[in-house]
Amino acid sequence: MIGRLRFGSGKRIDLINKNEDKKLPKQFTGKGEVKHLEFTLVKQSKRAYLYKVDNSYYEVFERRKTALCINFKERKYSDTHFKEIYPKAKDFGMWAWTFVSLDNANDKFMQFIDD
Repeated sequence: MIGRLRFGSGKRIDLINKNEDKKLPKQFTGKGEVKHLEFTLVKQSKRAYLYKVDNSYYEVFERRKTALCINFKERKYSDTHFKEIYPKAKDFGMWAWTFVSLDNANDKFMQFIDD
């Protein structure tokens, strides 16, 4: 972190080093469409993530990022600060995949290493 930015509304955000995107957490509980599911990072590379979900299946997905919102009311987004995103249900089959076995999930993950 390199500082904080304060807006006229009194709200502030932490500024992250320009070369440092906000990363996905190693472990978290889902919200929204995946409410109450537990996600645990198994491995990551420069191009992909592999998470274990509720000790029952695995998700592999490409690393994607989006601009940080710096003013929700006015829908203003940063040009220099980004955060990595977890895929939504509509993204599976496009840039995210689900596997029952760790071996199959790892095979898909390895495709991102070889490219």
